[in-house]
Amino acid sequence: MAVTWTRAWWRWTGGPTTRPVERVVRVDGRSRADEPDDERQAFGRWVRKRPRVDGGKRRGDGCGRRSLSPTWVLAVGGPQSAGRGGRVGGVGRDASRLAGLQRRLQGIAGGLAVYDEAPDNVSSSTYSSTPSLPGCRVAPGRRADAGLPLARVTSNRIDVEALAAMDGVGRFREVLPMLMDPVAFAEAFVSGDAAGGCRVPSRGMERHRATLRSCGVASDARSRPAFAMKAFTTPKKDGRTARLVLDARPLNDAMRRPPSMDLPRLRDFIAEVERHRFAMQCDGVSYFYQFPVDASISRYFGIGMKGCDMLLNVLCMGWSWAPCIAQRASNVLVRDLGLAWVDNFLVLGGTLDEAERNVAVFRKRAQAARVEVRAEGDDALWQVRSRFVCVGVEFDLAAETQRHRLDPAWAERWVGGSGMTAVLSGRATARQFAEVFGGAVWATDILAVPRCHFAALLSFAGRLGGRMVDAAAPVWDEVVDVPPSARRELGALRKIVRENPWVVGGVPEDTGSVLWTDASSRAWAALLEAEGRFVDGRQGVFAGPDADAHINLKEMLAFAEGVVRLCWAPGAQRCRIDNAAVVGAVAKGSSSSYAANRVLSRSLRVAERRRIVLCPGWVPSGEQQADPHTRGALLPRFPAPLSASR
Repeated sequence: MAVTWTRAWWRWTGGPTTRPVERVVRVDGRSRADEPDDERQAFGRWVRKRPRVDGGKRRGDGCGRRSLSPTWVLAVGGPQSAGRGGRVGGVGRDASRLAGLQRRLQGIAGGLAVYDEAPDNVSSSTYSSTPSLPGCRVAPGRRADAGLPLARVTSNRIDVEALAAMDGVGRFREVLPMLMDPVAFAEAFVSGDAAGGCRVPSRGMERHRATLRSCGVASDARSRPAFAMKAFTTPKKDGRTARLVLDARPLNDAMRRPPSMDLPRLRDFIAEVERHRFAMQCDGVSYFYQFPVDASISRYFGIGMKGCDMLLNVLCMGWSWAPCIAQRASNVLVRDLGLAWVDNFLVLGGTLDEAERNVAVFRKRAQAARVEVRAEGDDALWQVRSRFVCVGVEFDLAAETQRHRLDPAWAERWVGGSGMTAVLSGRATARQFAEVFGGAVWATDILAVPRCHFAALLSFAGRLGGRMVDAAAPVWDEVVDVPPSARRELGALRKIVRENPWVVGGVPEDTGSVLWTDASSRAWAALLEAEGRFVDGRQGVFAGPDADAHINLKEMLAFAEGVVRLCWAPGAQRCRIDNAAVVGAVAKGSSSSYAANRVLSRSLRVAERRRIVLCPGWVPSGEQQADPHTRGALLPRFPAPLSASR
């Protein structure tokens, strides 16, 4: 374990600052002042500490040992020390020793600065459970790559000009200059100044330099890059290799936001697949790395490395524009043939002959643009199937009614993962909770489970996310307490995912009726229209806490009353609401408001028991049939003509 003692008169006080840092010489000759300004600002402020008269020795440090002299600073890791393998502080390869050292030092205050980061060979879940010293800033950790080698990537490069020539819509041609035209690239900067100047060193990336060179992904920089950013690796699904990712936040912050990706919504993607009977699936080989970047633009995609920086010669994974460019290129390849999800291609057909014809067209396009693809898993390339797994969804198009569910392998990993265990125990890191919650969002979309049923889980995730956004430097390895209500709801969702039921696609037959709901500041009303007349209705006055609620919540209450009291026939129930927030919440099955989620959950559970599918739609207030009955007009005798509401 690498531990560095430094003679200094400084101690940690916490809090970000931009004040210059005075020189603190370490035994290896480096200093705190040698670090880049952005790292000094991120790690806080150092102030001079007054030495003790008695030489700095004292007892009663809280752990039964003599305290360290406060005239010394113990640096365990930290941005100012380069350890084994280029990792911070050289904490080595034994996280348990680091945890033990931290526990022994718990009682020491003042004169102690501790920075730590996950060792190379320890997973984030194992490391993040170690306690941190009170009052000490813990640097944001990264998912450990366990010292994995970089996956071999293709040296193939797409003919982007040929691909642009196939673009009948022009969406790919709109973003192509960001790869090939340095003038257009420079114009994308917010300030108009593309000089850059940022340099953030990478840690432990030197061992991958030969691999990056051999596959043509990167080359040594002959001059200082405009942006030299931190690179890191993340494990791939095979668990044996890692992929390269560039922390391009400095570049992203300097550029304007990219346009829409043109990525289909997941529910629309699933619905489109289930309108067919056959499909061929493949994915791009190292897809992002197949897009070449002009040499004059690659200077903006620098990798800060020890000795000599490198320049990416391909599309940068981590750059905010990269997903947009990749998705729009994929849409060109599958236009009128199927669907694309970034680097996943799905060619569809209603019959076997149609699917095979579409596959032949797709092959010609891929060959003309020099796009290298491969089959997913053990499937043979270009094979047409009726049952397959794509983007984490298992489809069965051969069944009498097309259906889908979660990929069983993914569901098993999410249900039994260490992050799930930690969250359900009540104490997990923010990183673990974010990973579990992201899987929960994905699972509810695929299994068509409304997220409003998990109001407490959504509320806690919103609060935690807001705290991370507001923080100057989010600490993702901070241990958080998950409320019991959120754990109960997550446990209920975990049970659903473990069962992984099939979801039958398609839209049920229309009920033939329309539900009109509206609310004012003091009252609500709901009308049911069928066969050109009003057949039933309800109205009421808000009382108690509801009387002071926000108008959006009152509109949601009116909608819930209408569903519970008036909708009984199974099928697709059309709903007309003049509040866009309520329409959006009903359509996606959740709201940003905890109270609205509770109300919406009640109405959706009733609709599910009655086998009703709610189909909300927005109407202007002037066309809202229930509006007069929220402002004093009494309901007519039913059945009543449509003119009775005016």
